[in-house]
Amino acid sequence: MDGLIENAVLEWSADELQMTYVERILWINPVCDKVITIVLEDEKAFPQSKTLSEMVSGIQTKKCKPIVWVDNRIPLIMDGKIAPKSLEIRDKAWDAIRLIVLEEPDCYDSRLRGAMIQEAVVRTGLHKSTIYRYLRRYWQGGKLKNALLPFYENCGGSGEERKSGEVKRGRPRKYDDQYAGINADEEIRQLFRSGIQLFYNTKDKAPLKRAYQLTIQKFFTSGYRYDGANKIPILLPPDRLPTFTQFKYWFRKESDLQESLIKRYGKNKFNQNSRPVLGSSTLESFGPGSRYQIDATIADVYLVSEYRREWIIGRPVIYVVIDVFSRLITGIYIGLEGPSWLGAMMALANTTEDKVRFCSEYGIEIDPEEWICSHLPQKLTADRGELEGHKPNNLIDVLGVDVENTAPYRADWKGIVEQQFRLLNLRTIHFVPGAVKERMRERGDRDYRLDAKLTLREFTQIIIKYVIYHNNHHYMSWYDRSEFMIAEDVSPIPRELWMWGIKNRTGRLRKMPEEIVKLNLLYQGEATVTGLGIQFKGMYYSCELALKEQWFIQARTGRSWRVKVSYDPRTANHIYLWLDKGNSFEVCTLLEREERYRDKRFEEIDDLLALERQQVRDQETIRLQPLSELEAFTQTIVQQAEIKTNDALKKTNTSKRERIKGIKQNRKIEKEAHRVSEAFQLGQTDKNLSGAKAKLVPMSAEGSTSDKLAKIREYLMEEGDGD
Repeated sequence: MDGLIENAVLEWSADELQMTYVERILWINPVCDKVITIVLEDEKAFPQSKTLSEMVSGIQTKKCKPIVWVDNRIPLIMDGKIAPKSLEIRDKAWDAIRLIVLEEPDCYDSRLRGAMIQEAVVRTGLHKSTIYRYLRRYWQGGKLKNALLPFYENCGGSGEERKSGEVKRGRPRKYDDQYAGINADEEIRQLFRSGIQLFYNTKDKAPLKRAYQLTIQKFFTSGYRYDGANKIPILLPPDRLPTFTQFKYWFRKESDLQESLIKRYGKNKFNQNSRPVLGSSTLESFGPGSRYQIDATIADVYLVSEYRREWIIGRPVIYVVIDVFSRLITGIYIGLEGPSWLGAMMALANTTEDKVRFCSEYGIEIDPEEWICSHLPQKLTADRGELEGHKPNNLIDVLGVDVENTAPYRADWKGIVEQQFRLLNLRTIHFVPGAVKERMRERGDRDYRLDAKLTLREFTQIIIKYVIYHNNHHYMSWYDRSEFMIAEDVSPIPRELWMWGIKNRTGRLRKMPEEIVKLNLLYQGEATVTGLGIQFKGMYYSCELALKEQWFIQARTGRSWRVKVSYDPRTANHIYLWLDKGNSFEVCTLLEREERYRDKRFEEIDDLLALERQQVRDQETIRLQPLSELEAFTQTIVQQAEIKTNDALKKTNTSKRERIKGIKQNRKIEKEAHRVSEAFQLGQTDKNLSGAKAKLVPMSAEGSTSDKLAKIREYLMEEGDGD
């Protein structure tokens, strides 16, 4: 069964024909021993039925193998970066086939499908060949809504505005050529935009026709005339006025429908009547992956800093993703972010991670069977918070996960994941140091925050161990097992239910490449290419592409530039450089000189950098006093030296020329004097230790320094210029 799940791609080979073909699994039913597939890269392909045993045999005999298949034509970007026209075409195609593809497995039966398509032809007015083309693209593209986007990247001049010339653009008028109209150049379109904002996107809810009329009266006049007290605008001649068709065309092309609806009806009305419904309200689950629930809570425990254990950093946020059918915990996130999209993103990415590798990052070794899930669900139930708005668009359109948001104040609609937080407190959190014992403390009670002992990493290790226990040993006596489960003696333990569901229920697990999931969910930012490396959040990285293309040499000899990256806040070891508009990426690794950041979270590194910055500021304040003392001492010495030197110049009356000319000789005299005063004297003997006769300067112990310098001068004059 390995690799035989919905949306998996298999490559078949036939040695005798030297031919290969690739097909995608659209639907699978282990009970009926039936699999529905479709051949990829075939413009005339239709869904075909196979037996599950046939495919299992093909894998065992190596006639076929699971492969990773990514269609680069399907964009991995959010709706906000897709052209409105493309979204309009996609939504139109989806509306045409939605009622067909949701009827699984009936839509894969050619006879039933034919009747459904005929109904769609009557309902939409499209030709049946168009409906077939939409269905084929949807199924071959992994049953993703974005597979219905037009492939404009294969056409020339994509996204380019056509410049207006002297000749009128557009379809000629059928009956009257007298008033051909004008071309809507950039200046005209700017007037249209102003008219939309002034007369359409308002609480007055004026229809588009009236907004056009008011726009003409406002911007396309040659003056005004007065009829009594009335000021009447004089419009331009008809051949110099834009038409309502032009106004409506550019409104639909450039306007933000959501913005218009919110400004016209208010945000509350928009959410009630116009916001897309991202799923049904039913909480039925037919198998593993049919529906996950996600929620977050602020843990009832205080933690300390990884770097300064005497620092209390507050309470962490826990995200849990759980499978509704089996109650198996499929993903977690413990951190300081949130509740927010960042925390939800990390939890969702964790659902597709290799759990053995994830646990090993925290020093916990497990067998693959102990935490077996690494899939996306068909539906995801969340509350009205992190998964509301435009951020989940990639999750819905690119990764094929339907998002259901519960109504306000209805936490009971996702009670399964809510129950996990209660169990976490009862089993683990309330018994660790720093736990919140009571919401309200009595006077004189010890402050439980002072009992904090665990760091974020240590607390995460505890939660991982809890998840392993829950998935493999939590006996749910209250679980309503089916008669088939009871007959097969399936224990109500999450892992047992998950394995039984994989074998006996269709489920809706989706296997996507981990890199694609992370690239669409991970937090994004911008890094700077410098001569020292790729700088991101105060750290430096490198990658093979940068070395191969000599980025760092270019940055050092020229100037730096910015690049788009994704990163995982849980570890600073790597960041991911976006290439080819998000269709590929390059792994950037932390440099060896940044070893102190290795295996640390970005939150912890931010604390470290903030600590260092604070220490620098503290040292600047501390250095002020000794620096002031040094400056005062220096000024005193300089002032005394200036007085003495000026007095000496007055007494000797030496000219400037004489002072400069005697520098060389004065240096020799000064050096000889320092040799005499700095020479080492060991014991009280004058004997030369080498046995050679020493050349001594005749000088008595008495006399002033000036007398000694005078004798040294006389001696050097007698000896000549020797050093």
